[in-house]
Amino acid sequence: MKKAVNILWVGAVLLSGAACTTGSVSDIYTQPVDVGVAKTVEPAAVVGTWRGVIPCADCPGINYNLSLNANNTFEETLVYQDRDVQPFTRTGTWRINEGQVELGSANNSGTSRFSLTPEGNLNMLDQEGKPVTSELAPMYLLRRDTTLIEDNPALWSEKRRLGIDFVATGNEPGWSLEVDLDKGMFFKTLPSESIAMETAVPTQAKSGKVTTYSATTDAGELKVEIVHQPCEDTMSGKVSPYLVRVTAKGINFKGCGTYLGEQTQEKSQH
Repeated sequence: MKKAVNILWVGAVLLSGAACTTGSVSDIYTQPVDVGVAKTVEPAAVVGTWRGVIPCADCPGINYNLSLNANNTFEETLVYQDRDVQPFTRTGTWRINEGQVELGSANNSGTSRFSLTPEGNLNMLDQEGKPVTSELAPMYLLRRDTTLIEDNPALWSEKRRLGIDFVATGNEPGWSLEVDLDKGMFFKTLPSESIAMETAVPTQAKSGKVTTYSATTDAGELKVEIVHQPCEDTMSGKVSPYLVRVTAKGINFKGCGTYLGEQTQEKSQH
């Protein structure tokens, strides 16, 4: 069993996952990468932890976690859903080469490649450095774990650049929230996205110290209550200026959050 797990690095996962879902490897389509634009990618823009659920040939999915450290080391972990196998971890070093993030490990298990999308996600590429363009393409997008934003000022700037106005996280179970007051909200549970909801621009209501954002999607209603009072993270002990209560698909979550700038706080009050 371990031998089977060993070969499922990013390139092999791309092929096996697509073959399972579409019935033929020929259904994977790739296209050239415009590295002329991607060459502007700076290391600080990708440092952090990235998560997603990628296709699996004989299981519901693979929880894929990738940590890109500021010292150019990485840790990559694959957790197979509904499979009686241990999580598999690979470590090594990463670099940016012609606009792509490249991972190389000490045991020469192959090079994995990613590109940074305009929306701020990491796009997992095939072994030739080309993106998948089949119907499975959205499953190869990794989102940044916003719980690490507080540790890297450059990530705060990147979130602001992308238009994110408010971020929040919680524990037991883990979850993260991003609010863009001009575009919508994104909520997910961590580490696996058993609940993942992306909405349009939410409606806003304010009563005293409580600001409420709500929106309805095909998956159900997402309601966010932001209370202007100090909030201590139950794991890290970090104190944030806002207590956050989230209701997603009828399930209640509690955590802490912060606005990414004074201007966005003013926007939320109008």
